[in-house]
Amino acid sequence: MSQENVEIVRQLFDAIARRDSPAALVLYDEDFEWDFSRVPWGEVAGQGVHHGRDALQKVYREWRRAWEDYEESLDELIDAGENVISVMTARGRGRASGAEVEVHTTGVWTVRNGKIIRSVWFPTRDEALASVGPRE
Repeated sequence: MSQENVEIVRQLFDAIARRDSPAALVLYDEDFEWDFSRVPWGEVAGQGVHHGRDALQKVYREWRRAWEDYEESLDELIDAGENVISVMTARGRGRASGAEVEVHTTGVWTVRNGKIIRSVWFPTRDEALASVGPRE
């Protein structure tokens, strides 16, 4: 099952890269939870915890509006059983400030019954790995 979970998260990142919102949204559970409370850049994305697809769409729209140019690259996907860890690099130029930014961040994605039910964002890969506990 865990390799299937990795594939679901990979499909999500592929859909996001294509800017294919319908293909991305179908991968999320209706009651999806998105947690930005652990990352310093969370205020740009609506710091805190958000629930449901509507909140997901709203936060993502606001996030995209903050950037003149923005792109994400998926550096690594790690199979962590029920969870999948995504290690990524985001680069952008702020719309208001014009500042160039490069952020490395890590998400822990929980997948159940073929749907993403939760993602929690961490500033580092090590913190994300520690959050899922020891791996075999």
